Amino acid sequence: MQSIHTHFDNLKINSQHRRIVMAAGLGIFLDGYDLSIIAVALLLLKPQWHLGAVQTGLLGAATLAGAALGGLIGGRIADRYGRKILYLVDVATFFIAAILSGFAWDVSSLIILRFILGIGVGMDYPLSSSYIAEFMPKMQRGSGLSWAFTLWMIGAAVSAVIGLLLLQIGPEAWRWMFISGALPALAVLWLRRNLPETPRWYIAHNRPQDALKVLRQISPEADSQALHAAITAQKQDEQPIRAWATLFQPAWMRRTLLILIPWMMMDISGYGLIIYLPTLLGSFGVHSHTAALLWNVIFDLVALGGIALLALTTRKIGRLLPQNIGFALDVLFLGTLGLVALVAQPPLWLLAITLFGYTFFNNFGPGSTTWFLPVELFPTDLRASAHGLATACSRVAAATSVFLLPSVHAAVGDGWLMLILAFTALIGLIVTMLLGRNLEPGNRSLEEISETDPEAALQPAA
Repeated sequence: MQSIHTHFDNLKINSQHRRIVMAAGLGIFLDGYDLSIIAVALLLLKPQWHLGAVQTGLLGAATLAGAALGGLIGGRIADRYGRKILYLVDVATFFIAAILSGFAWDVSSLIILRFILGIGVGMDYPLSSSYIAEFMPKMQRGSGLSWAFTLWMIGAAVSAVIGLLLLQIGPEAWRWMFISGALPALAVLWLRRNLPETPRWYIAHNRPQDALKVLRQISPEADSQALHAAITAQKQDEQPIRAWATLFQPAWMRRTLLILIPWMMMDISGYGLIIYLPTLLGSFGVHSHTAALLWNVIFDLVALGGIALLALTTRKIGRLLPQNIGFALDVLFLGTLGLVALVAQPPLWLLAITLFGYTFFNNFGPGSTTWFLPVELFPTDLRASAHGLATACSRVAAATSVFLLPSVHAAVGDGWLMLILAFTALIGLIVTMLLGRNLEPGNRSLEEISETDPEAALQPAA
């Protein structure tokens, strides 16, 4: 007898699935757009407000720090009270903070507003990934998550283009750069206005009849008699909702470390390069603002190609192999650039090969896989909490990197900075290889994946 989970896993992709992926993916677009627009805005803000290394670091890290808090609280709320409840609140927070950022009067006010915007971004991370994973059929889950994540890089690329166009306005163009992020937020609010709660959340909270209504909405042609039989079978699977601390119990610790450490290592290099790329290019000899932003656009398009390749291949090769390949090549490209920079100014062709090579394979691997592994490796009642915890830890690492990178760069120079970033990728590779054994999600159902751990003692929700 098929469970309701099985019915969802075996559905054919239809327009409802595509809308769900788009609605979730546009939230990720906003994240990519607004976290990347600061890279362009800093070109104007640094000379206009005479920002030093510490102020530049705080401004660059503010949104990431807010995202850490948003992910931590948003994930747990989503597991306890539903995915849908925060699905509009997070984008509304983003919308308001984006507009107000354009009216900031000094660096302190802008840091606070960017922090608030980050809270909205952080809340959306566990929500969007959980929402897609819980709706998509098992054979298309990996590609659905990958295609949704391409919108992060599309958002980053669009922000660079918009930033380049707005630069023509003059020294106050940074205000319009921040405000421009509110426009796509309106589209996301409209698209998400009547999305249903996920059926897996309903089942985890012993509401199979509500799950059945969603299934009929997604797939009206489903056999009613078989669905009623599935409800009866599903009630036999009742379990109490586990506390957040369950993530640190021995049965789940290996998975928890697997989703935390590689993502943190990836974000240390990834966000540092994303936010400061135009600035870093100047130290490598690319001094024109326009040229630096064109590099930024190419950087984003190359990253988009890496994610697209993952979307096309993940059904066959899984998630952990691309993560290992990506980390290994991150070490190669960043390490090579760093070693050359220690002894001479890297030629432009080497700069292009190493930075674009890093970008492509990082996004084919850990830049994407670390985002959706948390929602595949944990059961429904812990799914958003696990992703929220991973989001929080990764954003703390990213914020620390973004805050310290200008000072570290000034202290050690180009070569050692690249070698430090290469070392973080090496840590990510080692951890993935050691902890990822036998944990490949592949094309299995979410329930089957979560059952591979030893049976954990249940405890009541906190």
